[in-house]
Amino acid sequence: MTDRKLQTTLLPIVQEHGLGSVLEALGKIASEQDAQSESSLAVNGAGEATKTKKPRKRSTKPDAVEYAANMELPSDKRDAIVALAERFERKDFLPTFGDIRNFCDLHGIDVPASNTRASAIPRVFKFLANEMEADEVQRILNYELFSGPSRLGPIVDAIRRNGRASRTSRFAK
Repeated sequence: MTDRKLQTTLLPIVQEHGLGSVLEALGKIASEQDAQSESSLAVNGAGEATKTKKPRKRSTKPDAVEYAANMELPSDKRDAIVALAERFERKDFLPTFGDIRNFCDLHGIDVPASNTRASAIPRVFKFLANEMEADEVQRILNYELFSGPSRLGPIVDAIRRNGRASRTSRFAK
């Protein structure tokens, strides 16, 4: 409502019940709404009603490193899984949701409904901890498996060098 429309609406109520009673009623409404929702109706010193919002709390979902650190892990897997969690946070392990989807499909894990990397943390790390053998987890870590296309650069460079060398030797004959 605009200020003018609000004043027009409130004027007959204030005239009938008095400003003190209206302010008291607005205060009760504000405290009830404050208890029920994030937004509440507050009354400032001039007797005007204003909309205020409570600050939103930040999500308390743990990141991959916190999640892995809080898991009960066998000692032979702990270091490798925590290292994979660190790589996950740096996007060196499963850098995109597409990579996560491929990992889940490959290992028969249900793909998370939410298409965010954070939503996949519990599924991926529970699978690594409970379903994979320690040597498989270590192999993923050692060979940087599931690191996404960014690790293909050296392979592409080698193919280009090999292609140039083969063209050069063909024309030299």
